[in-house]
Amino acid sequence: MIKDNLCRLQIPECDHQDVMQEILLSAWHTVEVGGFHASEHLSVRQAVRRWLFVVTWHHITHYREREQKWEKGRDAYTHPAIDEYAPPPFGQVEARLSLRCMERLKPEVREVLADSALGYTAEEIAARLGQNPNTIQGRLERGREQLRRTLRSRNAATPLAIRSMLASMSAF
Repeated sequence: MIKDNLCRLQIPECDHQDVMQEILLSAWHTVEVGGFHASEHLSVRQAVRRWLFVVTWHHITHYREREQKWEKGRDAYTHPAIDEYAPPPFGQVEARLSLRCMERLKPEVREVLADSALGYTAEEIAARLGQNPNTIQGRLERGREQLRRTLRSRNAATPLAIRSMLASMSAF
């Protein structure tokens, strides 16, 4: 009966087992604490069926709310520029190794470099952070130089993506 209700209420087949488990555990808990009361004018079978339908409906409502929150959260983390191009696996590994060098930078410098790499100007970054554009420009210059030194000191080949990012940053 529960599975039929899940199908009727258009829950994806891949989630049926999880939702059914939640429903059954919730129903069991409710019975244990005395939350189920059969109506006098219904048979026990009819009362249980109606009650299980209500429990199922309740869980499906919560399932859909969680699904919507997840979708909204996922959409917030997607970026059109990121979705269009994915570098080859070797390039991704190389870039990750090089980006670890950014972890050595101070957080305020790292944030400014990341914003600059996304295409924001020093003035736009300064406005967003509520700081002087000259301060941001100084952080950009210091951050670029520190990143170059860190990459060189590790004797790591700088990936093309990082080289182009550093080159484009010097234009600001």
